[in-house]
Amino acid sequence: MSLDRYRRPRLIVLHPRSTTYEAARAMADNHVGAVLVVEDQRLVGIATDRDLALDVVAAGLDPRTTFLRDVMSDEVTPVDIDDTIQDVIRVMRTHACRRVPVLEEGRPVGIVSLDDLLIERAVDLDTARSIITAQLEVAARFKPAGATSPGAVPQGRGGERARQRRAARAENTYGRLLHACMRQTGLAKRELAERALLIVLGNLCSRLTEDEAQHLLAQLPSKLVPQLDATIGGSNKSITPDTIEAELRRALQLSPEAATDVLYATCEVIADSVSAGEIEDVRSELPAAMKDLFPPMPYRRAG
Repeated sequence: MSLDRYRRPRLIVLHPRSTTYEAARAMADNHVGAVLVVEDQRLVGIATDRDLALDVVAAGLDPRTTFLRDVMSDEVTPVDIDDTIQDVIRVMRTHACRRVPVLEEGRPVGIVSLDDLLIERAVDLDTARSIITAQLEVAARFKPAGATSPGAVPQGRGGERARQRRAARAENTYGRLLHACMRQTGLAKRELAERALLIVLGNLCSRLTEDEAQHLLAQLPSKLVPQLDATIGGSNKSITPDTIEAELRRALQLSPEAATDVLYATCEVIADSVSAGEIEDVRSELPAAMKDLFPPMPYRRAG
């Protein structure tokens, strides 16, 4: 079943240069706890009532002169309108979030919250608990991993605290992705898993068109973007699974068999980290020899 029922006829979206006062008014007027941030019809972030409370009000900033771009989270992973509730749950668990935007042809058309799923009884209590636990396991400013509430907030400049919070979010999201790579590939060190991820993603971005490479990276942790910007250029047809495996062998000192396993395992992590619709878009641009890197749902390598 698709997510069409979560399509919002009047979706609340604002621009990164909208003020946090405008965001607060929009939330109050529409009885919602978050607004999507869109630029050039592309989703670039999400801002919640918690962001406004902690990063603006508690920080002593003026909401009429503080822009959404300064407090929004750009670590937002959407799903496609043709995805399923299970895809939404996977995103909530993997990315430790309670709200997931819904896209159609790359444009935001709705949003699904954990509250929606609970009200509709689309998730049981154990699933809801796992999503909330995933959030609690992520450390944040003034809150160690696993804590249910923050500690005392030290005095300081609000803008700096907001930057620290965004940096912590970005680092946590990136760390979760690398941990998943380590677990899936069997590589024992974070730096090895990171190297494998950058090799695979770099080659994919070089093989895809520029637009599709940017769409793929937009759903992955933002810390990857500056590391992979140089690989986005468009449709390098010399890239094949064999050339990627050869690069993995050289960089990580792997046997041919191990390089193959690392390649497929890394692609599985990538598929698990973005929406099913995005993976279908990626597959549509890959030649037949590379489509097997991302098998159709449930994106698992046969055998």
